[in-house]
Amino acid sequence: MTVELAHPSTEPLASRSPTSPAHPRWWFLWTTPGRILTIGVVLAALVIACAFATSTTINDRQQALTTVLDHTEPLAFAAGELYTTLSVADAAAATAFIAGTEPRPVRQRYEQAITDAAVAVTRASSGLTDEDMVQLLGRINAQLAVYTGLVETARTNNRAGYPVGSSYLSEASALMQTQILPDAQRLYEETSRRVDVETTASTRIPAPVILVVLATILFGVFANRWLARHTRRRVNIGFVAGGMAVLIMIVWVGTALIISTLDSRSAKSTAAESLKTVTTMAITAQQARADETLSLIRRGDEGVRKQSYYQRIDAMAQQLSAYLGREDAIDKADLADAEQLLRRWRAADDRINAYIAVGNYQAATQVALGTGEDDSTPAFDKLDAALTKGIGESRQQLRDDIVNARRVLSGATVGAAALSVLAAVTVALGLWPRLSEYR
Repeated sequence: MTVELAHPSTEPLASRSPTSPAHPRWWFLWTTPGRILTIGVVLAALVIACAFATSTTINDRQQALTTVLDHTEPLAFAAGELYTTLSVADAAAATAFIAGTEPRPVRQRYEQAITDAAVAVTRASSGLTDEDMVQLLGRINAQLAVYTGLVETARTNNRAGYPVGSSYLSEASALMQTQILPDAQRLYEETSRRVDVETTASTRIPAPVILVVLATILFGVFANRWLARHTRRRVNIGFVAGGMAVLIMIVWVGTALIISTLDSRSAKSTAAESLKTVTTMAITAQQARADETLSLIRRGDEGVRKQSYYQRIDAMAQQLSAYLGREDAIDKADLADAEQLLRRWRAADDRINAYIAVGNYQAATQVALGTGEDDSTPAFDKLDAALTKGIGESRQQLRDDIVNARRVLSGATVGAAALSVLAAVTVALGLWPRLSEYR
């Protein structure tokens, strides 16, 4: 018997019915325990995001304040010191010249001002990174060398009795007033602007932190209401503990940021403004003193020097009146007599001009260099001392405000991280009993 086998290609295929999984993909997330787990994960992620946002904001502010304290502010102070000492040197050089015998204290003041200016140039050069400012400082340094050479030439000719000495001194003063001081002013204004910009950056409203915290609070309220409705339990101890931890973190970090912002704003709007105002008045006083003494050196241009002197004195009077009228002005006590000193100084200069008008330069010089109560030098020296002290007080207040703004943030980063971890753990502990009810 022969059995014929069908060819495999002619065998009927077995019918196969499509199979489907027992449950659709991600089915667990749509169940009650899945939703509870999702809520816990999202809430924990939001709490951690709060900690990350607050820590980042605090660290950025601390770094900004540290940069201001250790780099930007010392650079601005060095530029201001350079601006001031150059004005002091110019006034002292003119005063020493008209004295004839060149009093040792006046000469020492000039030499000390030049030394301080050189030190300020060195300090400023170590902190400048902007190429334009570096070139500006280099130009000041080069011009300062030319200025000191002209002053020494004028001094040598004056001691030898040659009248050409006054021309050299006038040329030196013109170099100082028209080139060196404007460059120093530009350097000071630019570095002061950077202090303002970087201090302002530490007072900005932390919008990302506010948004993340608000989202966490809203989602926490929603999660608690949803859980209460589906589990028939109104209060979840874990949620309450986690909410308290987040609330403590918000209060702690928020308070630290508010106090830090207030200190930073005080540094910018009060201390920094006071420092710039008093520094400007001190420089103006030195320039006015140079105008006063140069009017006794260059015979014939007394009218120009007189006009320049009165313009500077009037500007100082306006600045001083506005400054003392501010409630937040620093070191008012030391500057309380400044207006009276200005009037005394101007009255002495009126006497100088009166003597010059009749050609009595010897008497005018005596009033300019004398030590009597009605002479020019005592009023100027007292005014200069008060302004110098005001600069020191304003700078100290500025640095104190920045230090306080940075110090109040210390510990907030670690505290925020610890409280966020605590909040995440308590949320997990609060959800675990609800999840364990589903087996």
